[in-house]
Amino acid sequence: MEEATVSLTEYRRAEHALWAWAGHRPREHLVQLPTLGTKVRIQEIGDGPPALFIHGGPNSGSTWAPLLAHLDGFRCLVLDRPGTGLSDPYPVRKGNVVEFASRLVSDALDALEIERAHVVASSFGGYIALWGAASTPDRFVRMVQMAAPAMLPGQTLPPFMKTIMLPGVRKVIAALPPNRRTQDSILRQIGHGASLDAGKLPEPHAEWYLALTRHTATMRQEFDMIHSFRAKGGFDESIALTGEILTGITTPTHFIWGADDTFGDEAVARWVVGAMPGASLEMLPDAGHLPWLDEPELVARRTATFLAASSPVALGIAS
Repeated sequence: MEEATVSLTEYRRAEHALWAWAGHRPREHLVQLPTLGTKVRIQEIGDGPPALFIHGGPNSGSTWAPLLAHLDGFRCLVLDRPGTGLSDPYPVRKGNVVEFASRLVSDALDALEIERAHVVASSFGGYIALWGAASTPDRFVRMVQMAAPAMLPGQTLPPFMKTIMLPGVRKVIAALPPNRRTQDSILRQIGHGASLDAGKLPEPHAEWYLALTRHTATMRQEFDMIHSFRAKGGFDESIALTGEILTGITTPTHFIWGADDTFGDEAVARWVVGAMPGASLEMLPDAGHLPWLDEPELVARRTATFLAASSPVALGIAS
């Protein structure tokens, strides 16, 4: 990470405030991913069966704090994806994204010496988790997917995402000073307008996210990645999550899908879930692409119930 251009002290201050609001003080691990070869930060909270959390983009792991404020009974392992938060960069591009997605879960578990785990994922993290479940199903116990995974065939993109993909524009956007007005506009574009208007979105999370955009290299690195996925009208279909891929995923999976998610409506949700053997769907009214921000207690309860339904086998440390 380029410390000359970022203020990690300011970022950590905002992140600490967010976790304090959520009632946690995570234990931090900096681990080397054995095949991808980069170092990532993983924050650990709680005790119990391991559950790996993989965020979307542009974002980082602490986005899960409002959910984890209400989730008990699991050893929650909150990953900063490579290139985000306090993890080292990794050049994810169209040419290597499927390989990267297929390896990230198993790499993270290997680095932590964990044989199998639950996975909770969102957006681009959902894409990663689905490829991981297709490639290394033995590493997954159960999975919860939050709303639309990234790069579904023909996926609708909000205006800000289309703008990032325009040639030459992403660098201009990345150079603009981040502010709350832009931040709230993006939240509205991904389906959180009702919660914003009702004052439901937590202020510590908003302040943390502003610090992420101002004081880390996350946005520049994420914008470069997203831009590399572009094709006319949206994402390149060659890296899409097709029905054929989804049909081969047998990990028990529950989708918690915001009804206002602009990346995919209920028809898209039912197509995804219908393609996956044993998958289930819950639509949340007045919720968007990050549904745990709209209904943190409800989403935590649904997540815990689904993950706890697995048989009580030992999930712990690999031999």
